[in-house]
Amino acid sequence: MQVPDALVDLQLSVYQERSALGEFVRSSGPGKDWSTGVLEEAARRQRSLEESERVLECGVRDQARTEDQVRELRRVLRRQALISLATQDARQPRGRARA
Repeated sequence: MQVPDALVDLQLSVYQERSALGEFVRSSGPGKDWSTGVLEEAARRQRSLEESERVLECGVRDQARTEDQVRELRRVLRRQALISLATQDARQPRGRARA
């Protein structure tokens, strides 16, 4: 199944937003200790992620005619996006190990 590059890019964007949200939450410490500013930023990031996921879902549904095609397209998208992420990661220089 052919997948438009724009959908792969959108899938990558969703993965990156999800990762950034998770990292923000982890780095902010326990939720019960969050300030109003941290709560607002977490909510903003969550809304942004949800909107990106909605756009991706609409794009997938526009490309597929049946539910089977939707499932297949999602599977292919995940695979291509993960391959792209792995390729990007392999190109990034590794830091030196400390002695």
